Amino acid sequence: MPDPTVLLSPSDPAWDEWLGRAPHDFYHRAAYHAFAERMGEGRAWMVVHGTPERFMAWPYVASFEDGRTDANSVYGYTGPVGLGLDDTEFRARAWSEIRAAWADQELVTLFTRFHPLLQNWRHCEGFHGDELTPGGEVFHLGRSVSIDLTHDRETRRRLYPKVLRQEIKESERAGLVVERDSEWSTYPTFAELYRATMRNNEASERYLFSDRYFEALRDALGSLAHLAVAKVEGEAAAILLLTVCGDIAEAHLTGVNAKFRALSPLKGLLDGVADIARSLGATRLHLGAGRGGHEDSLFAFKARFSSVRHDFKVGRWILDKSAYRALLCAHCGDAAPDVGYFPAYRAPIAVATGH
Repeated sequence: MPDPTVLLSPSDPAWDEWLGRAPHDFYHRAAYHAFAERMGEGRAWMVVHGTPERFMAWPYVASFEDGRTDANSVYGYTGPVGLGLDDTEFRARAWSEIRAAWADQELVTLFTRFHPLLQNWRHCEGFHGDELTPGGEVFHLGRSVSIDLTHDRETRRRLYPKVLRQEIKESERAGLVVERDSEWSTYPTFAELYRATMRNNEASERYLFSDRYFEALRDALGSLAHLAVAKVEGEAAAILLLTVCGDIAEAHLTGVNAKFRALSPLKGLLDGVADIARSLGATRLHLGAGRGGHEDSLFAFKARFSSVRHDFKVGRWILDKSAYRALLCAHCGDAAPDVGYFPAYRAPIAVATGH
């Protein structure tokens, strides 16, 4: 009897029951996908092929726009998880059956950000769509950084560059202390500092999350979320939203108070967050990659805290060749499509047409 394939919505308790059998992060959870759905990212689903002893589970959000149906990752790192995925024959069957489920949903393309710590891009090697994606189907963007939390504070700090150790000590002498805000009393301040930080970094409007977004995010994360605050004389200098799911901690979102910028409070905060995450049972604190996955100044800042690196890859599949080509033709006309944008039929017109 062939293994079953099921399609789950976030309201189905089976979603997290499947995930509970395999290593995963909060990004994969049903509540976070339901939150993404409420925030307009698309309709959330998780397709599962297999049995509790051996399975592949793939969460995603599907967007339906202008006759186009695409699958995407939520904000963060997802991709497939499961058990028994070293079995290449099982993986091939799972991919075939999962693709059939996506065909029933009339998905045209699939984009996913793989989880750097889980390295789940390895489960997708050899997976092909209806047509090869320009630039490759599993695409290497860059690297991300994590801190090894199996070390105590003294050992961890000893591994920092000398200048970073000195900067953290200087901030401590200036009165900076890091603490966990168990009451979430600084959460409204965190939202304000986060948006101010994004504006200072000239981030896209899509990252200027509203108060409604932050309230819904806290509800979605529940007990997986923790707030860490760096204070100077009782005033918040920097705040970080931390998640801990199993042994993985994520430095999810951060806001810095411009008043204390000269003190560089984020350095002391990240060092303190490592202690908090370790106390909560995490063995790895993921700091993430640079902007767009590139090894830029943001990546260089994170890299000062650890020498541990992880490949950051994305998956890009064309699931329905004929629909993809028709949409591409309608979008680009006679102009050459931008093969660096996926799916190319969603590229801004100015990019798609070369104007």
